[in-house]
Amino acid sequence: MIYLATCRRKEEAISEVVSTILLVAITVILAAVIVAFVMGMASGMQKGKIATSTISRVNSSYVTVTFVGGQNAGSVVGINWTVNGAAPATWIGGSGVTAGMQNLPASGGILSIGANAYLAAPDPGKDRVMGVAVFSDGSQQVILDKTL
Repeated sequence: MIYLATCRRKEEAISEVVSTILLVAITVILAAVIVAFVMGMASGMQKGKIATSTISRVNSSYVTVTFVGGQNAGSVVGINWTVNGAAPATWIGGSGVTAGMQNLPASGGILSIGANAYLAAPDPGKDRVMGVAVFSDGSQQVILDKTL
């Protein structure tokens, strides 16, 4: 007959309850650190403003842009237009494409809702037109970016 001797060693370990509590505590602390980090990053972000414009091609030399407005249209103090990265010749007012219109610098103008302007854009299909609204608080936001 063979006897198997069982050895019992005295093992000291943390009970299952204590280890579970420690794991939960570490998880809660880690989550709190992540939330604090994310909230700290979000606090420096600015909210976007709502203002927009539309655009259409008039002919092979000009596009027309219309200031449509938006929730923050009242605080727009100017719109800077560029065509292919440069300030275009800009006409506001009048009845034809450029007949009787006033030639204005690319910055400013077009502040009333529904007002439109003609921009020199001589390369159909390749002209990238951008409009950047300048707001009364000094912030700027792209309100139009289209290639046509």
